[in-house]
Amino acid sequence: MSSIPRSELVDRVISTRAREVGNGFPTQTSVPTPGLITLSTGTPDFPTPPHIIEAAKRALDRSQTTYTPWTGIPELRRAIATKLARDNGLTADPDSEILVTTGTQEALQVVCKTLLNPEDELLIHAPYYDEYRRDALVAGGRLVPVPTRERDNFVIDPTEIVPRISPRTKGIILVSPSNPSGTVQPRDVLVRIAEIAQAHNLIVISDELYERYVYEDHRHYSIAALPGLWERTITINGFSKAYSMTGFRVGYIVASAPFIRAMLPLKHGMTICAPSICQWAALAALEGPQEWFAPILAEYDRRRRLWIERLTAMGLTFGYPQGAYYVYINVSNTGLSAADFAKRLRGEHQIVLGSGGSIGPEWQSYVRGSLAVPYDVLRGGLERIGHAVEQLKRARI
Repeated sequence: MSSIPRSELVDRVISTRAREVGNGFPTQTSVPTPGLITLSTGTPDFPTPPHIIEAAKRALDRSQTTYTPWTGIPELRRAIATKLARDNGLTADPDSEILVTTGTQEALQVVCKTLLNPEDELLIHAPYYDEYRRDALVAGGRLVPVPTRERDNFVIDPTEIVPRISPRTKGIILVSPSNPSGTVQPRDVLVRIAEIAQAHNLIVISDELYERYVYEDHRHYSIAALPGLWERTITINGFSKAYSMTGFRVGYIVASAPFIRAMLPLKHGMTICAPSICQWAALAALEGPQEWFAPILAEYDRRRRLWIERLTAMGLTFGYPQGAYYVYINVSNTGLSAADFAKRLRGEHQIVLGSGGSIGPEWQSYVRGSLAVPYDVLRGGLERIGHAVEQLKRARI
């Protein structure tokens, strides 16, 4: 009796969709390399505030470890509703218009699977975090990029949206502040996007995970608060970035009741409910002190200004970072693609810089830097990048 070799078996049974979803997915190593400095992380580098940790411990002590309502514990949903009214100008019913999820990546999957039939399309402004592409593909749909440009600081040009709308278009994904560009979309742009969504009967999926990271005089706006947009907007947010709770895996979806009802079976099928202990920690995050974040934001702004200063001195161009904690860097004047530049930095200078995520030729010259690196480490890493850029420029003379 013969058996199929393992490699052939894997090739035979893995679906075409899984292969397509995995296209471009990075291979991670769990073993850190000594001396390697990572300057592209998406994980905040400050500790989870102690009162949040204590709330998780209390939940354990109280044996609050069973399933919760699928939509999340009522106390957390009420706290989210209060936060939305205070910070975002949104009035959401905590009993029917808020769904707590196991992180925002689950939220994106639930939303895409709820909205998309096979071959349906979602528009998204590029550059974008590649998880959106994977989530659309898993749901059977696809993303249609709406290009933005460095010369416009990656602000969306609404005139680029309408030509890309087709009979298969279900909606527009809006990410502000943006990963990877750091752009905060201005209110007048959101107003024009709102007009397009209403005119073409589209849904807006607004990812606002980085809303607390806004610098200088820029301001985050929730598009769902604009007239006529509540009933056609699905807002996604969470706790990972704002409270350094990446491992807690708590996010939430805010939408009108019919959307939430449609999402519930899909969310239940994926994880039933967000981790109970973590929901109590998230409640403490919202109801506890908030003033601790001001010095964190000031420190991230200090790192942002260091990136700007050093990249300008190197002669590299970039999108001016207004929000989130990323810098989107154009390395084309080094003579290398982003992939080759990153490979050279890692191999010769012990620096890790990531790609911006979007797949496509127009983004092959960009790498993503991060502010979530201690200042002294960042300064040393930028010195290494400066040496690398100088060497590459000399080699081109």
